[in-house]
Amino acid sequence: MEDNSTSAVISLLDEQKMYVVKQGKLIEHELPDFGEVRVVVMGGKVDRLEDTRKRKI
Repeated sequence: MEDNSTSAVISLLDEQKMYVVKQGKLIEHELPDFGEVRVVVMGGKVDRLEDTRKRKI
């Protein structure tokens, strides 16, 4: 869905997602049940997300 809008609507009730804004686009990232999500920043901007998933047994 291409849209030149500068606003977005997201649910504040969904705690399983995080959002990153990059180059005017909203990027949705699903959070793992267990693990870490590392945000790597270069030049003051988000470059990438690195996640480590773990299983609880």
